[in-house]
Amino acid sequence: MKNKNYLSIVAAGLCTPVGTDIYSATAAIRSGLDHFRETHFRDTLNQPIIGSLLYDYQVWGPARLIALLNKVIDDSLANIAINKENIVICLLLPEEERLGIFPQWLSIVTDAILPRFHKSSIALCRGKAGIGEALPFLQRILSEQTTHIALLVGCDSYFNAETIRYYTNTNRLLHSENSDGFIPGEGAASVAFTLTSNNNSKEYVTILGFDTQLEAAHILQTKLPLRVKSLSNAIEQACQRSNLLLHDTQFCMSNANGEAFYFKEVALAITRTLKEKVEHYPHYLIAKSVGETGAASSVIMLAILSEWMKHPEGPGNTGLIISSADSGERTAIILQYQEVK
Repeated sequence: MKNKNYLSIVAAGLCTPVGTDIYSATAAIRSGLDHFRETHFRDTLNQPIIGSLLYDYQVWGPARLIALLNKVIDDSLANIAINKENIVICLLLPEEERLGIFPQWLSIVTDAILPRFHKSSIALCRGKAGIGEALPFLQRILSEQTTHIALLVGCDSYFNAETIRYYTNTNRLLHSENSDGFIPGEGAASVAFTLTSNNNSKEYVTILGFDTQLEAAHILQTKLPLRVKSLSNAIEQACQRSNLLLHDTQFCMSNANGEAFYFKEVALAITRTLKEKVEHYPHYLIAKSVGETGAASSVIMLAILSEWMKHPEGPGNTGLIISSADSGERTAIILQYQEVK
């Protein structure tokens, strides 16, 4: 681990239905609280669909995403005295092919955010899959000393009539005729990274290793059996790059959204990669509190853990994050926090 640099979190911003800042949202999610309510959307039996909505934001379309993004970006930079034009931002947005998401909307959002930041800034419109491309990009940018601070920002919302209708018709959404589905949600999160060495990274929540693999047996296909080979390989590679074994971690947090497919996948992958039995290995779910948050989910997990792992009653000082995309991308991240004495 000598002479190795790591992505370390120095600040974070969070805006969710259970809390509109990093402290209230983290406390609510730690406590298992939610803000699930009946929405004005209806299922096939004309019953209201349950959702996790930010009621204080009365704008819609791209303006809604822009408002959420500005909120979390400003929060994460509140104590960082660097001009925005000297900060690289990697923006994670919904996938372009999702029904209800229009390319012009994503262009409006991108044009409203990126020009204020460093010219190397990028937007990845790949939904949950974006994290697998974002982390190598941020590590490269910081390693090349393009900037000293880089932002990873994610934002998403499933509250669009066409989006709701598509996931209802394909039996992906939780409603009166489908118990194996997810609750639509929305939110945004921003995480500020810097690059630290092994000698000075212990005061931060730090990414020790990460890896992304492509799973052929994903939820959008029905021919291949669920064998979680890619997720298992991603976890093993992330552990190897961290010089740790999975049983050295104390917990797992994932963006599994409520569908049985993803619960089975995570459980099988952890069982396969744990080389030694552990007495207690909890699996924390952000969807339990905020629903399905798509492109924002991986950044929400990083933001929550950047605060929670510092708490005396936190989940542990080393943990695993799992991000799974419908299109098959599987990303595993090993995080560690150790307070300087």
